[in-house]
Amino acid sequence: MTVSSDGVQWLAESYPQGFSVVFVRDLQSAELLARLGCEAAGSPMTREDAEEHELDDEAGEVLRAGECDGWAFAIQSWAAHVLGEGVIGSVSAGTEMVALVSTATIPWFSCAANGEEVCSFDPGMPWIRHGSDPDRLLSAMRSAGLISDDGSAGTACGVTGMLVLAEQEFQVGLSREVDDKPLLVGVVP
Repeated sequence: MTVSSDGVQWLAESYPQGFSVVFVRDLQSAELLARLGCEAAGSPMTREDAEEHELDDEAGEVLRAGECDGWAFAIQSWAAHVLGEGVIGSVSAGTEMVALVSTATIPWFSCAANGEEVCSFDPGMPWIRHGSDPDRLLSAMRSAGLISDDGSAGTACGVTGMLVLAEQEFQVGLSREVDDKPLLVGVVP
């Protein structure tokens, strides 16, 4: 399903108990779910249905996927499967990926290309960066208010700054309708 974009800043308010969303350029949503290690879950689900399904002890992690403005996306309530070992490399093989995470235990930003993590960081401590080119987004991080000119904390709250960075630098976004519409579903056992 293709949806129109409203940016991503609304996610923090709409998912107060946490979310993760991964965007992958020029990929179909079914392929993204496969790269995430998901098994097909049958019928498309709304967010409410997916969360209810995940609460079943034996259901596994539920991710919903779609496409928007040249990016496939997969969104997960509460958790961050994308940060599992080897997942970023698999998801970004042959393309570009951006992951935005804000869960009860970890906020995290990651961008990767061709199977390699380029830049990642905790948006609450953006001066500590990882990846093959950790300073690649430094100018964009300053523009988003994540980091100041002297390298210390910027004026933007961590997760809010991360979401602004993703919108400005990568032009990723989702429609608020994502919460209500049924999307393709994959389950990580």
